[in-house]
Amino acid sequence: MLIVILLSLVVAILWSLGEVGYSEISRDLDRANVYVYQYFFRSIIYLLVVVIFQISFFKSFSWNRFLIVLPIILCDFFASYVVNIAMINGKLSVVSPIMAAYPILDILFGIFLLKEKMSLVSLFFVFLVSISIIVLATHTKGDSIAKHPIRGIIFAIIYMIFVALSTYFEKSIYCQNFSIVEFYYYKGIFYFFISIVFASFIGLTPIKFHKLDLKLLQGEALTPIGNILYSLSLNLGNMSVVAPISSLYSVFTVLISRFVLKEKTTVLEKICIGVIAIGTFALILL
Repeated sequence: MLIVILLSLVVAILWSLGEVGYSEISRDLDRANVYVYQYFFRSIIYLLVVVIFQISFFKSFSWNRFLIVLPIILCDFFASYVVNIAMINGKLSVVSPIMAAYPILDILFGIFLLKEKMSLVSLFFVFLVSISIIVLATHTKGDSIAKHPIRGIIFAIIYMIFVALSTYFEKSIYCQNFSIVEFYYYKGIFYFFISIVFASFIGLTPIKFHKLDLKLLQGEALTPIGNILYSLSLNLGNMSVVAPISSLYSVFTVLISRFVLKEKTTVLEKICIGVIAIGTFALILL
């Protein structure tokens, strides 16, 4: 259990650093270019894991196995699409806690889909987090950084739904004799072809590799590395433990964004952000 907790904390740190990097490059580069670089870097890192573990690319491929993991990959794909929209339009210190509240949905999936029992105290925290998200959506105002704060919050909620579904489905395949390496084998192939398709249609501006800065590497590399460690944590531990601890990345993101992006938050926003973070983490203790 200690290893799972430590891995989840490392994931939270990597995701927070990657999220800040995404936010910065999303405002400096064309959105379409951001998507292609994001998918390309993910495919390279995911397939590198496959190469390290020496899996044959062609002999190991199975359409039946691919179709099993396809719903997870699609959820992750759409999540990676809307997360950029959320960060481009909204304040990172606001949308990040909302996106990190996906364990709330995973708990609800457990109640309604897996018929798991839930205490009244847990339901109370779910209610508090939900109300906080609604308050943020209705009271957040624009500033010099956020272009369209309400739109950012809406896409943050959509992202939260996709990640919750992805986590739920991914945990289920590990109970069907799927290994992490096999999962990222299919995931890497998918993102490689998606990056080629996107690049073919948008007229991609070539990457100047000798001019790659830390923001681009931070945003495009740390997140997929965190994803791999997150899958390892899910494989080793319970979803109800891994998801809430990993979602603490929003706390780190809020702290980093205040110094790196110079974002300012109102008192009401700070209260809502605090409730979302505390409520999400409290569910692990109940």
